[in-house]
Amino acid sequence: MYAFMKQLATGAAVLLLCACLCGAGCTSGGDRTADDTPAGTTEVGMANPSAVWCDEMGYDYEIRKDADGNEYGVCIFPNGTEMDAWEAYRAAMTAGAPAVTLNESADGTTVDLTEGESVTIELEENPTTGYQWNATVSNGLVIVSDTYTVDEHPAGMVGVGGTRTWVVRADGSGIQTFSAVYHRPWENVTATDTAFSVTFNVAGA
Repeated sequence: MYAFMKQLATGAAVLLLCACLCGAGCTSGGDRTADDTPAGTTEVGMANPSAVWCDEMGYDYEIRKDADGNEYGVCIFPNGTEMDAWEAYRAAMTAGAPAVTLNESADGTTVDLTEGESVTIELEENPTTGYQWNATVSNGLVIVSDTYTVDEHPAGMVGVGGTRTWVVRADGSGIQTFSAVYHRPWENVTATDTAFSVTFNVAGA
Protein backbone atom coordinates (compact mmCIF):
# COMPACT_ATOMS: atom_id res chain seq x y z
CA MET A 1 0.00 0.00 0.00
CA TYR A 2 2.82 2.39 0.93
CA ALA A 3 4.61 1.66 -2.37
CA PHE A 4 1.42 2.37 -4.32
CA MET A 5 0.90 5.72 -2.57
CA LYS A 6 4.54 6.68 -3.21
CA GLN A 7 4.18 5.92 -6.92
CA LEU A 8 0.95 7.96 -7.05
CA ALA A 9 2.61 10.96 -5.39
CA THR A 10 5.58 10.76 -7.76
CA GLY A 11 3.28 10.63 -10.79
CA ALA A 12 1.34 13.66 -9.57
CA ALA A 13 4.56 15.60 -9.12
CA VAL A 14 5.67 14.74 -12.65
CA LEU A 15 2.31 15.85 -14.08
CA LEU A 16 2.50 19.12 -12.14
CA LEU A 17 6.03 19.78 -13.41
CA CYS A 18 4.97 19.13 -17.01
CA ALA A 19 2.05 21.52 -16.62
CA CYS A 20 4.36 24.25 -15.33
CA LEU A 21 6.84 23.72 -18.16
CA CYS A 22 4.11 23.81 -20.78
CA GLY A 23 2.69 26.97 -19.24
CA ALA A 24 6.09 28.64 -19.30
CA GLY A 25 6.62 27.64 -22.90
CA CYS A 26 3.31 29.14 -23.96
CA THR A 27 4.01 32.36 -22.09
CA SER A 28 7.42 32.83 -23.74
CA GLY A 29 5.84 32.71 -27.16
CA GLY A 30 3.43 35.59 -26.42
CA ASP A 31 3.68 39.31 -27.11
CA ARG A 32 7.14 40.88 -26.80
CA THR A 33 7.80 44.10 -24.98
CA ALA A 34 10.01 46.94 -26.19
CA ASP A 35 12.90 45.49 -24.18
CA ASP A 36 12.82 42.39 -26.38
CA THR A 37 13.82 44.35 -29.51
CA PRO A 38 17.09 42.96 -30.92
CA ALA A 39 20.07 45.16 -30.13
CA GLY A 40 20.95 45.45 -33.80
CA THR A 41 17.59 46.85 -34.85
CA THR A 42 17.85 50.34 -36.39
CA GLU A 43 15.42 52.92 -35.10
CA VAL A 44 13.65 54.68 -37.95
CA GLY A 45 12.27 58.20 -38.01
CA MET A 46 15.33 59.87 -36.46
CA ALA A 47 15.95 63.44 -37.68
CA ASN A 48 18.72 64.00 -40.20
CA PRO A 49 21.18 66.42 -38.49
CA SER A 50 22.10 68.11 -41.77
CA ALA A 51 18.43 68.65 -42.66
CA VAL A 52 17.70 70.01 -39.18
CA TRP A 53 20.69 72.35 -39.44
CA CYS A 54 19.58 73.66 -42.85
CA ASP A 55 16.11 74.33 -41.47
CA GLU A 56 17.43 76.07 -38.35
CA MET A 57 19.63 78.30 -40.51
CA GLY A 58 16.62 79.29 -42.59
CA TYR A 59 17.81 77.51 -45.75
CA ASP A 60 15.70 75.42 -48.10
CA TYR A 61 16.36 71.68 -48.05
CA GLU A 62 15.71 69.26 -50.89
CA ILE A 63 16.24 65.52 -51.34
CA ARG A 64 17.56 64.56 -54.77
CA LYS A 65 18.89 61.48 -56.54
CA ASP A 66 22.21 61.04 -58.29
CA ALA A 67 22.76 59.13 -61.54
CA ASP A 68 22.79 55.81 -59.65
CA GLY A 69 19.50 56.54 -57.89
CA ASN A 70 21.09 57.26 -54.51
CA GLU A 71 19.33 59.96 -52.49
CA TYR A 72 21.19 62.95 -51.05
CA GLY A 73 20.22 66.23 -49.41
CA VAL A 74 20.95 69.72 -50.68
CA CYS A 75 20.98 73.02 -48.77
CA ILE A 76 19.79 75.95 -50.89
CA PHE A 77 21.06 79.32 -49.68
CA PRO A 78 19.07 82.58 -49.98
CA ASN A 79 21.19 83.74 -52.91
CA GLY A 80 20.26 80.63 -54.90
CA THR A 81 23.57 78.77 -54.53
CA GLU A 82 23.51 75.15 -53.39
CA MET A 83 25.70 72.80 -51.39
CA ASP A 84 25.52 69.17 -50.36
CA ALA A 85 23.71 69.24 -47.01
CA TRP A 86 26.16 67.00 -45.17
CA GLU A 87 29.13 68.92 -46.56
CA ALA A 88 27.61 72.23 -45.43
CA TYR A 89 26.73 70.79 -42.01
CA ARG A 90 30.21 69.37 -41.42
CA ALA A 91 31.81 72.62 -42.54
CA ALA A 92 29.67 74.61 -40.13
CA MET A 93 30.46 72.26 -37.25
CA THR A 94 34.23 72.40 -37.84
CA ALA A 95 34.66 75.99 -38.97
CA GLY A 96 35.21 77.28 -35.45
CA ALA A 97 35.04 80.94 -34.51
CA PRO A 98 36.25 83.13 -37.40
CA ALA A 99 39.30 85.20 -36.43
CA VAL A 100 38.41 88.16 -38.67
CA THR A 101 35.18 90.18 -38.92
CA LEU A 102 34.68 92.60 -41.81
CA ASN A 103 32.03 95.24 -42.47
CA GLU A 104 31.33 98.04 -44.97
CA SER A 105 34.68 99.66 -44.19
CA ALA A 106 36.49 96.67 -45.73
CA ASP A 107 35.04 97.34 -49.19
CA GLY A 108 37.78 97.23 -51.82
CA THR A 109 40.47 95.98 -49.44
CA THR A 110 42.68 92.88 -49.49
CA VAL A 111 42.80 90.55 -46.49
CA ASP A 112 45.37 87.82 -45.83
CA LEU A 113 44.06 84.37 -44.90
CA THR A 114 45.39 80.84 -44.63
CA GLU A 115 43.64 77.81 -46.12
CA GLY A 116 41.05 76.52 -43.68
CA GLU A 117 40.56 79.87 -41.95
CA SER A 118 37.16 81.54 -41.85
CA VAL A 119 36.10 85.17 -41.93
CA THR A 120 32.84 86.87 -40.94
CA ILE A 121 31.38 89.55 -43.18
CA GLU A 122 28.61 91.77 -41.79
CA LEU A 123 26.66 94.28 -43.90
CA GLU A 124 23.63 96.37 -43.02
CA GLU A 125 20.43 95.27 -44.74
CA ASN A 126 16.76 96.21 -44.63
CA PRO A 127 14.66 93.63 -46.48
CA THR A 128 11.45 95.53 -45.65
CA THR A 129 12.42 97.88 -48.49
CA GLY A 130 12.71 94.98 -50.91
CA TYR A 131 16.48 95.31 -51.05
CA GLN A 132 18.81 92.54 -49.96
CA TRP A 133 22.41 91.50 -50.44
CA ASN A 134 23.17 88.90 -53.10
CA ALA A 135 26.65 87.46 -52.50
CA THR A 136 28.95 85.44 -54.74
CA VAL A 137 32.38 83.93 -54.07
CA SER A 138 35.24 82.60 -56.18
CA ASN A 139 35.89 78.85 -56.39
CA GLY A 140 38.39 78.85 -53.51
CA LEU A 141 35.87 80.21 -51.00
CA VAL A 142 32.86 78.52 -49.39
CA ILE A 143 29.92 80.32 -47.78
CA VAL A 144 29.48 78.29 -44.60
CA SER A 145 26.48 80.24 -43.35
CA ASP A 146 24.27 83.12 -44.50
CA THR A 147 21.98 84.65 -41.87
CA TYR A 148 19.99 87.82 -41.25
CA THR A 149 19.47 89.37 -37.81
CA VAL A 150 16.96 92.17 -37.30
CA ASP A 151 18.00 95.07 -35.06
CA GLU A 152 16.43 95.37 -31.62
CA HIS A 153 13.27 97.46 -31.77
CA PRO A 154 10.09 98.21 -29.82
CA ALA A 155 7.24 95.78 -30.28
CA GLY A 156 5.03 96.68 -33.21
CA MET A 157 7.60 98.84 -34.99
CA VAL A 158 7.77 98.15 -38.73
CA GLY A 159 10.42 98.87 -41.35
CA VAL A 160 13.26 97.87 -39.03
CA GLY A 161 16.55 96.91 -40.65
CA GLY A 162 19.26 94.57 -39.50
CA THR A 163 22.49 92.87 -40.45
CA ARG A 164 23.29 90.27 -43.09
CA THR A 165 26.08 87.99 -41.86
CA TRP A 166 28.12 85.51 -43.86
CA VAL A 167 30.76 83.12 -42.57
CA VAL A 168 33.17 82.39 -45.41
CA ARG A 169 35.88 79.73 -45.33
CA ALA A 170 39.01 79.73 -47.49
CA ASP A 171 39.31 76.29 -49.09
CA GLY A 172 41.73 77.19 -51.88
CA SER A 173 44.97 79.17 -51.96
CA GLY A 174 45.71 82.16 -54.17
CA ILE A 175 43.67 85.28 -54.86
CA GLN A 176 40.01 84.78 -53.92
CA THR A 177 37.12 87.24 -53.98
CA PHE A 178 33.86 87.86 -52.16
CA SER A 179 31.40 90.26 -53.74
CA ALA A 180 27.83 91.30 -53.02
CA VAL A 181 25.26 93.56 -54.66
CA TYR A 182 22.44 95.30 -52.78
CA HIS A 183 19.34 95.31 -54.96
CA ARG A 184 15.79 94.07 -55.33
CA PRO A 185 15.83 90.42 -56.50
CA TRP A 186 13.20 91.02 -59.18
CA GLU A 187 15.18 93.86 -60.76
CA ASN A 188 18.22 93.67 -63.02
CA VAL A 189 21.57 94.59 -61.50
CA THR A 190 22.74 98.03 -62.62
CA ALA A 191 25.90 100.08 -62.22
CA THR A 192 24.14 102.32 -59.69
CA ASP A 193 23.40 99.47 -57.25
CA THR A 194 25.35 99.50 -54.00
CA ALA A 195 28.14 96.93 -54.16
CA PHE A 196 30.68 95.45 -51.78
CA SER A 197 33.77 93.40 -52.54
CA VAL A 198 36.83 92.18 -50.71
CA THR A 199 39.85 90.28 -51.99
CA PHE A 200 41.51 87.51 -50.01
CA ASN A 201 45.13 86.55 -50.44
CA VAL A 202 44.97 82.93 -49.26
CA ALA A 203 48.22 81.20 -48.33
CA GLY A 204 48.53 77.42 -48.40
CA ALA A 205 48.17 75.70 -45.05
